[in-house]
Amino acid sequence: MRRLIYRNLRTTYDLRPHLFFSLLLPTLIYIFIISLAYNKIVKPIPMYDRYLSYSAFFVPAAILINTLQLSILCGSMLWTDKYNGMLEQILSFSSRAEYFLSRVLSIVIISSSTAITLGLLSTTIIKDEVSLSYATPFLFLYAVVMSSIIFASLSFCVSAVVKTPDKLTMFNRMITTPIIAISGIFYPPEYLPPLISEIAKFNPLTYAANLIRASLLGIQVNTAFQIATLTLFSGAMLIIAYILFRKMDVAY
Repeated sequence: MRRLIYRNLRTTYDLRPHLFFSLLLPTLIYIFIISLAYNKIVKPIPMYDRYLSYSAFFVPAAILINTLQLSILCGSMLWTDKYNGMLEQILSFSSRAEYFLSRVLSIVIISSSTAITLGLLSTTIIKDEVSLSYATPFLFLYAVVMSSIIFASLSFCVSAVVKTPDKLTMFNRMITTPIIAISGIFYPPEYLPPLISEIAKFNPLTYAANLIRASLLGIQVNTAFQIATLTLFSGAMLIIAYILFRKMDVAY
């Protein structure tokens, strides 16, 4: 198991650093340039019995978008292993459960470390609105970990059924855009059209954003409900992804 996790981490950080930084750099640009520019355009947003600047509202969104993209990218490496013939070799000395679990743990480590870095950097521009507590690390990490598990599992599902790299890319792009748009990360869900606002309630990003805002800004939300919902989403997605992975033909 440890060898598989080490291999996954090394593949991401050593062999594909350009992909890693290509996701990190745009997020920093969004946080430090675009969100500050929008502060001049968008009035403070009334939410959670207080007014939030757009930067304070947007920082959790940027962190979660990066988490989503990283999770889907790393989850797609399941398909890459199959395409390159590595999956068949790996499963000759380890079980499918070990491979699957090592992938999930690797993605959690990568997403969490990146999110922590972004969180620490971004607090410099919203320091006047930051309100930390003993619950901050738990709520922040829980939102990131559950989100990475959910979207990595979604990527596993896609990787288990598609046959060509073109379809993999197409499905990943088709998945990410609606998930980001129909959520509460760029704007409060109640500002969306009524039908879309209802759909946003079934989007895990909405609940993850609420938890991160609660952790960084000290807003009052029903944290138990947000945690329970994310746990339910992640458990269901993990089970579905593992079932599809068990049925997947490892030979390309």
